[in-house]
Amino acid sequence: MGEPARAAPTGQGNMDEGQTLESWKAISSYLGRDIRTCQRWERELGLPIHRLDASPAARVLAYKDEIDRWLLDKRREHEREFPSSARSSARPKRKRLVRPIPIVLITLSSLAIALPVWRTIVPPKPPPLPAGYVQPVVAVVPFENKSGDGSLGYLSAALPELLVVDLLQSKYLRVVSSAEMLTALRRLGLDGAHSFSSDDIARIASATRAAHVLTGSFVKAGATIVVMADLREAAALDSSSARLEFTAHDEADVIPKADKLARQVKKALSLTRSQIVYDFATEASQAVTASPAALKHYVEGRRHQMSNRWDEAVSSMEQAIAIDPGFAMAYRTLATAHRDLQHFAEARAAIAKALEYSDRLPAGERELIEGQIAFWADDHAKAIEILERLLKTHRNHFNAMTYLGYAYSGAGDIDKAIEYQSRVTRSRNTVVDVRTLTGYLHRKGRYQEAADLLQTFLHDVEDAWGVREMLAYSYAYQRKFDAALAEARKTYEANPRRAATPYEMLVFMGDLDGAEDLLGPDAMHLNRGRFAANIDHARRDLGRARAEGKTDDEAAANGRLAAALEKAGRYGEAIAAFDEYLRLSAESRRLAGDLPYRPYFRTRDLFFRARLQAGMGSTAEAQKTAEELQALVESGINRQDLKCYEYIIGTIKIGEGDAGGAVPLLAAACGRLDFEDYWTSEQALFLDQYARALRESGDLDKAREIYAKITLLTSGRRDDGDIYARAYYWLGKIAEDRGEGRAARGNYRKFLALWDRADPGLPEVEDARARLNAQ
Repeated sequence: MGEPARAAPTGQGNMDEGQTLESWKAISSYLGRDIRTCQRWERELGLPIHRLDASPAARVLAYKDEIDRWLLDKRREHEREFPSSARSSARPKRKRLVRPIPIVLITLSSLAIALPVWRTIVPPKPPPLPAGYVQPVVAVVPFENKSGDGSLGYLSAALPELLVVDLLQSKYLRVVSSAEMLTALRRLGLDGAHSFSSDDIARIASATRAAHVLTGSFVKAGATIVVMADLREAAALDSSSARLEFTAHDEADVIPKADKLARQVKKALSLTRSQIVYDFATEASQAVTASPAALKHYVEGRRHQMSNRWDEAVSSMEQAIAIDPGFAMAYRTLATAHRDLQHFAEARAAIAKALEYSDRLPAGERELIEGQIAFWADDHAKAIEILERLLKTHRNHFNAMTYLGYAYSGAGDIDKAIEYQSRVTRSRNTVVDVRTLTGYLHRKGRYQEAADLLQTFLHDVEDAWGVREMLAYSYAYQRKFDAALAEARKTYEANPRRAATPYEMLVFMGDLDGAEDLLGPDAMHLNRGRFAANIDHARRDLGRARAEGKTDDEAAANGRLAAALEKAGRYGEAIAAFDEYLRLSAESRRLAGDLPYRPYFRTRDLFFRARLQAGMGSTAEAQKTAEELQALVESGINRQDLKCYEYIIGTIKIGEGDAGGAVPLLAAACGRLDFEDYWTSEQALFLDQYARALRESGDLDKAREIYAKITLLTSGRRDDGDIYARAYYWLGKIAEDRGEGRAARGNYRKFLALWDRADPGLPEVEDARARLNAQ
């Protein structure tokens, strides 16, 4: 065991154990204050605390008589500062006999001393925040390195990072996050700037919607580092509303001094002493690190993370953790990087470490992590409970709001998802925020509202390809195809990897030849009725995946092959491919650290298996799988997925000749569908089966209405081009049955134009040609 950081007072080595307080809990109990307050008294007022080694996280102890003397000293300091209120009227002293003092009198005396000292040190709690309180927004820009020492360059980003971690925990103000600031600097062409002009600061304030901007610099004088900062109001940037500074003994001393600078910022923003004292925060040396070397790697890793350079982020965070093994926020960033690299076992291990050192997380961060973990596990109810509770104490925690939106979306409550994501977008307004909110608006069919949101962002914030891409889809869902294609082409010009965006717009417009020219024929097989070629394409993908030896890629390729075989009606072969997909998926989860079989994926897998079983006519097996699916859905919070169960039971009834009994089930399933959106396209599948039930039950008018709805789909046409084409064939048949020859011929021609290169022998193609020739 290392030597104590501060030696025990002389003569205390054999002190009665009852005089020793061996934890923060015991110390706080003795003083009658919470642990955070005691820790603050140690830092700011010299409360005598000893540690068993030099580490800030080491075990602590204190001695009661030292604490009593400290309290008495504070009382005397208070009396010197406020003599009229602290001293009684002078009276001559009389000699008294020395007598033993009862322990109760000692205790009362201690309390008499302690109580006024507490009130001097810690003011009364401030009143609750009033309803509608608007937090002032502060932006912290990179500090200028005036030291001439390149080894200190990391402090340019490290100082803002330390301040942001401190200020993000405040309930009285909002600070622009590091990610938001980096996005704004890149947007303004200021990323990497060494200093900022008044014009630059004005643009940063506008881009981040900040009412105050903190700028700063640092110089080196011998071994000391002098940090100077100016807090400026956005409305009057030419003058400093507060000039702040501190002197650090060395690099390590910069980190705790940053906490004092954060408190100076709060004071400059007119927070009262009570508000500052009770605005508890985990200090930077605890929430980040006390090690300059670890801090340097962490700041580098954060920049890699925010630039989507995940491998580099992993390397930097591992180096930071090697220096400071209890670095909780480095573990959290490491987990995020591994998750985005799909290193799920490593991500789970890192997030577990972050929670293991949760006493070093900033206030509210543990709850955010627990909410994320619950969301990742598809436990939406638990995620909502945790994150709602977090927002009661940190009501403008935007990351919590974002994940709460995800959780509500997963729970099927899109209105609540929109509510929370709208709050985030109004305040933070990044590309990711706008895209996320747009996706929710699409699912509710609020396409024009989404387009207005995106256009405003492009006009007022920045011209980002990711926003233009979502604008293209917002137009497409309104069938404004020319405008959609124009935005898709701008997306492709800005990011040549997004060729799929203009391709899809061409598909939506019906320009299949133009779409094939852009991406080749493989993407168009279903739209053209080329089922055999679609299967061959899936088999080639599977062969490549096997050659590369990646289990998860091979699993996914088997899943795509099963889907291609289902489209061709080859259900037995599809089940064999699907079984291989399930086996490899389970193996992939095992290799990744025994990952759980998430309910989301299990629901989709059960639905697919039941479809194949029903397609084969294996009614009993399909019924059993459907019941397993129903139980799984009902065990969760999202009842929308009951549509999958209703679809299967409806399909079984059609197969049994009870199309009339299938109609209400399939109508209910379709009623649970969201509107078309960027991420999913299940409308065509459900509407097609509903139309079939209506047609076979004799309700041709309603069947025609549903088939016509299929022909108006956009993303449904992308993924289910075969269903889209067949809808015209069935519209032709219904029109012919109604004696509407002209309408029948028009629909047959549309169908045959789509499937002019279809596989030979398809019954619908031969029948449509025969009927068209007979009329």
